[in-house]
Amino acid sequence: GGGGGGGGGDGNGTRGSYVAEEVRLFDSGDDDVEEFDWFLSGLQHCCVVHVNRHVRAASAAVLGVLVKSCMRSRNPRIRDLLVDDDSRFRGVLKETLRSTLEDNWSQVRMAGSVLCRRYVRALLRIRNGGENDDESTRAEADDDDDEDGDEELTAFESAAGDLVPMLLPRMCLNRFYLAQGVKLYSQDTWKLVFGSASSPNDGEGLHSSEETKGGGGMGAVARNAAPLCRYYSKMCDADNHAVREAACQGVAELAQKVGMHPLYAEYLSPYVTMLLQALLMCFHDESWPVRDEACLACGTFCLAYAEECEPELPVLFERWTEQLTDQIWSVREDAAVALGDAVAAYGPDMLEKVLKVARKSLPAARDQPPMSREEYKRLQNDAAAHTGNQVYSCGSLAPKLRKGGAGRIGCMSCFVDRPKAPWEATDGCVYLLRELCTRFANGDDTERDDVVMTDDILLPLVTELADVCRLSHYPQSDDLRTTMWRQLPPIAEALGKRRFKGLYLDLFIELLAKNLDERYGAASQLSVHAAGQCAEEIAGLIGPGILRGRLEATGRGEEAFDRVMEERRMAAAAGAGRFNGREVFHSPFGPPMAGPVA
Repeated sequence: GGGGGGGGGDGNGTRGSYVAEEVRLFDSGDDDVEEFDWFLSGLQHCCVVHVNRHVRAASAAVLGVLVKSCMRSRNPRIRDLLVDDDSRFRGVLKETLRSTLEDNWSQVRMAGSVLCRRYVRALLRIRNGGENDDESTRAEADDDDDEDGDEELTAFESAAGDLVPMLLPRMCLNRFYLAQGVKLYSQDTWKLVFGSASSPNDGEGLHSSEETKGGGGMGAVARNAAPLCRYYSKMCDADNHAVREAACQGVAELAQKVGMHPLYAEYLSPYVTMLLQALLMCFHDESWPVRDEACLACGTFCLAYAEECEPELPVLFERWTEQLTDQIWSVREDAAVALGDAVAAYGPDMLEKVLKVARKSLPAARDQPPMSREEYKRLQNDAAAHTGNQVYSCGSLAPKLRKGGAGRIGCMSCFVDRPKAPWEATDGCVYLLRELCTRFANGDDTERDDVVMTDDILLPLVTELADVCRLSHYPQSDDLRTTMWRQLPPIAEALGKRRFKGLYLDLFIELLAKNLDERYGAASQLSVHAAGQCAEEIAGLIGPGILRGRLEATGRGEEAFDRVMEERRMAAAAGAGRFNGREVFHSPFGPPMAGPVA
């Protein structure tokens, strides 16, 4: 760094030193092989074994720079270090990716994901013999498959070789990881390697591409189902709750995408039992997001592999009905979705079991102990009642928990929790009624011809729901009514205008009028807002004039209805004007904040 020319000289000197070090490492003769191996061994130790996460992440970044240096070299022998099975450098990369792509620290996992993308792109370019971009690399590599007669493999599988069973499962799972940076980066890597989905419904997940050989990402996953399923099952038993949650989501994707594909379903069939056992274990997890995802995944598996799942059906049904009364509302909702999947998979016999559960649990809110709002507020503000409760991970709303269930040891017992409340069982049944109505409401539009929710079956259940939602002797009754108002519009839509208006609307009209009129009364703002949204959506189905007339007949609801509709018209106009002529902000964590203005 002693050259003249000021700062420019320092930069050139630094670059010269770095290039010289590259030449010394990669172009060394036989006398320096031992020193090169020592350097790689130390780097692998820092990536895999070192206790400091910053050192592991930085070391993975150094490996990424070395991969880039290999690709920059014009010496074929240097590039061969990335592809030769006996290469020490390739071995270090393999073990580093194996470790960093499943590291508990998101920072290290992100560094591993960056290294993975750079290495895979390098392998694809070496196989193609050039420095092309990703799209042309995949296309030309697939043309090479035609010439080689290797039509059943994607370019990634042909280029990665023996690394595929290790890389592919980790690349798949990280698309669901809790940390948004890792998740989005891994999804982009998947698109770079296998191409984008041809159908918008495929999203960022597995898809079968007609533009690339080997069936795209779905074909690669199907052919490597054995290592992928074993890895997912192992990760369902990981210590990190975020990893267990991602593994359950990955298993659900396998069932939905691969299990329901006419060409690839048979690849996954031998591993259904193994995956189901892993999901059943997750039903006992202390972390509710893990239980939630396991519940949904089991329902999807029953749809895709009804015959293979039937031996486990008694256990699954017990778990689903337990989740239907869980303390977390989203767990109750997804348990209802899973029970709907079971009805679609197993038909009338399963419907009778589900209806029996609904008839038993729907009136449960009547058993809720009386409590005034003042007592409930004092309980919420009682410091002693909140001492020694659940702790949460930093940077996550998920519980800071290890694995739970029978024979498992976590940071606390999964049974140390708030007891289930009777009204929560009724709340779960509201979601269950929505699932049964939206999927089996009438014979013209049902998922099974032998399963139809006739009025003889449905009317008593809906009548009981309306009656139990009128109760107000406990403060959580507003939460129950909020759930009912949110689920009533999809139920009405499924039943149809004539059927809902003739038999079911009058069951709720008085309660709807009361809830709309309690804007400044005892009702919670959530329930008032949900009632207003429900009124707007039902008015769109049956007509505003008809709904207003029904509310007017109660003697108290027409003015509140007029106010609600006017507020929504003003909000819609204000929202349209806010984004008129402005660029819409797109969040990396979700859909656009507002749609394009017409």
